[in-house]
Amino acid sequence: MARLPKLAVFDLDYTLWPFWVDTHVDPPFHRSSDGAVRDRRGRAVRLYPEVPDVLQRLRDLDVPMAAASRTGEIEGANQLLELFDLDRCYLHSCPEWNESSNPN
Repeated sequence: MARLPKLAVFDLDYTLWPFWVDTHVDPPFHRSSDGAVRDRRGRAVRLYPEVPDVLQRLRDLDVPMAAASRTGEIEGANQLLELFDLDRCYLHSCPEWNESSNPN
């Protein structure tokens, strides 16, 4: 069997979902009566279609997962993680990070 990672870390914006949580959607988020996750304006908010299967496969393999983000909208990001049943992921936010912070 192939070696598995000790931890899989996912960025949130444009990795798990197709938007920036701090600019493209409007927190707070909620689950509507039709089961969809929606923002404050009632717009549906979705994960990329492949995400649930990828994350389930990692769970099935007992690979721990974490979420990382530079978003300043930590509360909204955590709401989405909870609403999408991803709150087992620990969110580490680094809003002070930017491209100029990378030494490469």
